[in-house]
Amino acid sequence: MPEIILQTRGLSKRFATGDPVLEDVDLDITAGEIFGLIGKSGAGKSTLARCVNFLERPSSGDVLFEGKPLSSLAPRDLYKARRSMGMIFQQFNLLMQRSVLGNVLFPMEIAHWKKSKAVARAKELLDLVKLSDKENAYPATLSGGQRQRVAIARAMALSPRVLLCDEATSALDPETTRGILALLRDINQRLGVTIIVITHEMLVIESICTRVAILDNSHVAEIGPVREVFTHPKTEAARALVQSDGRAERLLRLIESNGLTVEEVLSRVGIV
Repeated sequence: MPEIILQTRGLSKRFATGDPVLEDVDLDITAGEIFGLIGKSGAGKSTLARCVNFLERPSSGDVLFEGKPLSSLAPRDLYKARRSMGMIFQQFNLLMQRSVLGNVLFPMEIAHWKKSKAVARAKELLDLVKLSDKENAYPATLSGGQRQRVAIARAMALSPRVLLCDEATSALDPETTRGILALLRDINQRLGVTIIVITHEMLVIESICTRVAILDNSHVAEIGPVREVFTHPKTEAARALVQSDGRAERLLRLIESNGLTVEEVLSRVGIV
């Protein structure tokens, strides 16, 4: 049986100011997969990302990492679990006063790595993200795609088992997005890192993920293989997402990948 690396059980989050942001979220994420989480703005995606590594404590329910409930861990053990879950963001969150090499070194400095070991690891990661020639540059001189590559290298510094990508390509143009997705796929395949892609963009999910969960009104509305959910949605939330993405290219991709006629695709997504 495939190893389940990350689970949420009855995970709910309510802030004092309003309705639940998340309610009864159950997910099973398999080690080594690229899992997508998609939903419209305000659906609770980023809150779920923060709850997964307990940067935000759930109001109820729990997260299990490698079978261990995070809520039961002592602070030292929770810190170790968090180190196994790297995270990248839409706005990169780099330290502008530090060089590229300095940014990648930062998590290892916090973890008290020996300097020579940390520098060797940082250079190895910059080679992985194809930025070896930029180690002495500063973030202000880099393009958006290069900044995100630095952020990915930094997130990989402590050899995490899971990489959380919270709208990691939303600030990037389409060509740069394709490059970042190709890099994430390479990291997944070469290093076996489980990747969770959190986004509102269907094309991102289609390009890289094997399974997807649709988050709608604080709940998981639907979950399954990407092709099945996007070509044969079973819930109103899934149909609304598919219908809102009206690009002709999307229909052509669905037809090509499934051997369907245009009429069959339109029927499956509830348009005719």
